[in-house]
Amino acid sequence: MPYPRVKKMIILPMRQAWLFLWAFVFATTVSHADDPSPGLPVISFHNQDFLTRTIDPRKEDLRLYLNDDQGNELRYFSALEKYVSGKGEKLVFAANAGIFDPIGKPVGLLMQNGNETSPINLNDGQGNFFMKPNGVFLINDKHEALVVGSESYATLLSPVIWATQSGPLLVHGGDIHPEFNANSSNKKIRSGVGVTKEGLIIFAISKTPVTFYDFASFFLLKMKCPNALYLNGEISTFYVQGFKDSVPLNYGPMFGLVEKAP
Repeated sequence: MPYPRVKKMIILPMRQAWLFLWAFVFATTVSHADDPSPGLPVISFHNQDFLTRTIDPRKEDLRLYLNDDQGNELRYFSALEKYVSGKGEKLVFAANAGIFDPIGKPVGLLMQNGNETSPINLNDGQGNFFMKPNGVFLINDKHEALVVGSESYATLLSPVIWATQSGPLLVHGGDIHPEFNANSSNKKIRSGVGVTKEGLIIFAISKTPVTFYDFASFFLLKMKCPNALYLNGEISTFYVQGFKDSVPLNYGPMFGLVEKAP
């Protein structure tokens, strides 16, 4: 769910209150597609189904998008697909890339092709993004994918090419987030991204509402990801080739898996 953009590391209480109202209205006026992304593998865990997409960053080209070449925000998978095809490439998979504000700006860090579009946000605040520890998903110049805590991002040695910050961390160093409750009644559609010990990227979205604890458990126990990051909630869906969501949803930053067009 979107939360307010941090400008110069300051959160304005009035704006934050307005944003919570905006988020509530948005969440109650959109409906999720019956199937978030048909054609993706479905993996079951504890009587719950999750759509997944596995990507090898050493062989596949996963990028992060926000604007077109004129600086206009893309916001929709359809716009991203058109933009990519205009470059003579093909969009084969896409996903929301984390929490954003009402006008689509990322709340935290966004790195695009080695350029910092939005700075790291280490502020405290309310909402999922600020549930510490939060974290960063990144791909470095060695084509290695990592999920790291936001506080440790500055200590990375290898230059970062692509990165997005979101929160909370679902799994960190093999441990489920300490604030998640196995008996929680708070269930929502949830999307996230994790990295296996072998360096594979795992995108997952629940087909039915789940708790944070169950979602984190899926990444840790089923997908064998020692580190995983929450991306978003009820507005989440994935794009696959040929899929048209019955209710187009607008996003901020987006992941895009790209191939050369035939």
